[in-house]
Formats: sequence, structure tokens, C-alpha cells
Amino acid sequence: MPRRRKRVKNMNVSCHTLNKQDARRTNPFGALTTRAYRAGIFIVFFLRFACLPCAMAEPEMLLISAGIFTMGSEDGRFPNEAPAHNIYLDAYYIGKTEVTNAAYYPFWLAAGGDESEHTPISYGEAFGEWPDVAKSKPNYPVVGVSWHDAVAYAAWVGKRLPTEAEWEKAARGTDARRWPWGSPFSQPLKNKTIHANVWHAKDGFKHLAPVGQYPTGASPYGALDMAGNVWEWTADWYADTYYHRSEERNPTGPTVGSRRVVKGGSWLNPVPLSRCATRIGQYPKSGTSFIGFRLAADAP
Repeated sequence: MPRRRKRVKNMNVSCHTLNKQDARRTNPFGALTTRAYRAGIFIVFFLRFACLPCAMAEPEMLLISAGIFTMGSEDGRFPNEAPAHNIYLDAYYIGKTEVTNAAYYPFWLAAGGDESEHTPISYGEAFGEWPDVAKSKPNYPVVGVSWHDAVAYAAWVGKRLPTEAEWEKAARGTDARRWPWGSPFSQPLKNKTIHANVWHAKDGFKHLAPVGQYPTGASPYGALDMAGNVWEWTADWYADTYYHRSEERNPTGPTVGSRRVVKGGSWLNPVPLSRCATRIGQYPKSGTSFIGFRLAADAP
């Protein structure tokens, strides 16, 4: 596994500008002008990045309108989901899909490549090795990333992670759906009864699936893969009883904690854990083969 380095304080890629004296000293093509040499540097840089599978790979963002929705459930089997309660959220944007290997790759390069502390964990076999999967499986969700990796990537592209409440509203809409497409799990839609990649669902995938593989599993807002495939990091700290004291407007979770909320279930989990209301806590330093993330942003 690639060696991790110290935290990169500035994730913005900057271009070192040569003055005329430096350019003459470092120009290996004596017959070329300084302007031509600089143009050559630009072309090499462009070809290196433009030909990668990551070009224009950042997920589409969907607008979630302001308003009230029902968060949590009274299912009974999962007391950390109770009580069901009404929450008001301002308008915001959320990623249509999870962040993919291809989208994460340029960030990883900018953070130091093989020496980056934000290098995803490689699991080999069916999952592939990083960074090879950025080319061999560009449209698969990036996994093996910690909460800190997800936050760093989101900041690098000028966005953030969704709060738990934002994630849940984007998944279930305003009619308290059990799954993004409704209920039951195998509800017939467009001649299909499988709408998510979960354990033993005969969905055609033993492990991860590419993002957007189940269009019939779209949420009321058009967000895909919000049930199954990978759990998704959210911004909030996790607490079992937080819903008993949650704010009614734009909640952001407990102020302190040891674990962060993940939502949505994964390829490794049975059907009940893919419900919109399901919530568990995961240690933020952990990276696993079944946790990824999607982006969010404030609406103007």
C-alpha cells in the first residue's frame, strides 16, 4: 500500500511561474524561445491530465428544495432511528451519485500521488488496486477512504459532505419513504424488481457496482444509489439518542463524538439496512471496502 505522508496544508494545485532568467537556465532546448518552452510545459501538463479518465468526472449536483420532511422512523427494531420527527431544511445541492474513482484521482495526484495521505486503501481481487482502478473501474464509487479523506476531497472541489438530515431528505423526499423508490423493496418499477445493490438481492453484483447502475432506484429528487452499494459518510457526529434532542431547523448533529454517521447500507448488508432511515456510526479514521461518499453544497 502506498506510503502516507504528512497532511497537505494547501490542496490547491499551483503553477510555478518561471522568470526569464530561470527559463533560460532551465530550458533544455536552446533553440526554442522562452515562450515556446512555456507552451511546451503547458501542453505536457494538459496531456497528462486531460487524457485521464477523471476528466469532467465530478458528479452532477441536484437541487433539493427548502421545506419540511420526516426524519427517522418508528420501526421498533432500530431504536436509534426514533422518534420520527419533522425537520426543516434550507435549500441545498447534493451529488446525483457517489464520488467515483475517476473523480477522486486528480485530487489524489494533487495531494501527492503515491505519497499522499489521502490514498485509498486497496483491497485487491474483485476490488482492484489503487490507483489502477481509476482507469479500470472509473465509474465505481471510490472506497477505502476515511471521513477525513472525504472532507479533504470535498473541500478541494469547493463543496462539502451532506449533513445526516440533508442526506436523508435527498433519499426519501417528503413522504417518509422506506426506500428511495418507495415500498416494498422489490416494488415492480419499469419491469424491474431490483433497485439496489445489497447482500443476496440477486442484483448481478457480488461486491461493488458502478454508480447509477439502478435508475429505478432513484430518489424523488433523482439521486441514485442512496440505498445499497456503499454506505456514505455524512458530516455529523453520531449519537444513539440524538433524535430526542435534535434541532428542528437545519440540524448538524451532536457537537462532539467519536464516530461519524454513515447512511444507506451497502453491498455487504441485508435489505433492512438499506432503508432511508437507517443510521450507524463509523470511526472517522476508518476506510473500508463498503463506505464511500457523495458531495453537498449550499444553495445560493
